[in-house]
Amino acid sequence: MISKLSTSSFYIQLYQIIEDRSSDQIISWSKSNNNSFVVWDLKKLRSNILPKSSSVLGKNVTEFIAKLRSHGFTTVGKGPGELEFSHDDFSRSPVMKKMMAKALSERIEKFDAQIKAMKCRLKAKRKLPSKLRLSFKT
Repeated sequence: MISKLSTSSFYIQLYQIIEDRSSDQIISWSKSNNNSFVVWDLKKLRSNILPKSSSVLGKNVTEFIAKLRSHGFTTVGKGPGELEFSHDDFSRSPVMKKMMAKALSERIEKFDAQIKAMKCRLKAKRKLPSKLRLSFKT
């Protein structure tokens, strides 16, 4: 079941936002279904959540919904101003929480390795011009 769900940054960031208890009045897990979440306040989602998501989730509500659909989420009917989205492989289970934490940790490690490699390349480039200057003087 979970193996079908990619651990892309979209799923990781979405999971973190839904898990964040401080945003429960805006977006939270559904009380009736472990495989869905509810957007309780679309206006606050647009003004408080999406601007902080580095555009991975979308720049506006329309783009957010389009990205959800492109990642396999379906819309479940809700009241006015509220939307519920469901995905068979996206849930609030402890296994999913561990999987998302592991994926985030792996991404951080990969990012750290990329930064170290970039620093090494930059250091090598800084040393290169001085060596070239020395070889031309002799």
